[in-house]
Amino acid sequence: MPIWRTTITKVSAERGEISKPQMQVEVSPTIGKAKMEKAGDSELLRVPYDLNINYGKAGKIVIGGDMYFVGESSDVLKDGVIQDSELVRQVYQRLFIEPMVLAISLAKDLILPIPVQMPQVKVEQSGRKADEKKK
Repeated sequence: MPIWRTTITKVSAERGEISKPQMQVEVSPTIGKAKMEKAGDSELLRVPYDLNINYGKAGKIVIGGDMYFVGESSDVLKDGVIQDSELVRQVYQRLFIEPMVLAISLAKDLILPIPVQMPQVKVEQSGRKADEKKK
């Protein structure tokens, strides 16, 4: 079933000492123990998450919160662990959308590398201009 809402309840960002221009950026998302909750007449599946971005001694960003699914039954849970691989995929997919956007903004504010690999643009000459330069 669809994700009804993603909340951010925890934000922590700090910049430390940068000793070298190239640094290792570790991104580690985690999913906590999920549980069913009642919201009026509806049953919601609440899935806590944390997105941890570690820059070593240079800094750290932590964003945490909850995702809520509607229309799920407690059959998808076993001891707080989601058994449905499609739901797990949706959680990780959403983690790399909403919380990651905030992490990118925080990294820019802290003058740290952004925590995602951006596409590289490659410009190639084509047509007659490229042929003319070869002569």
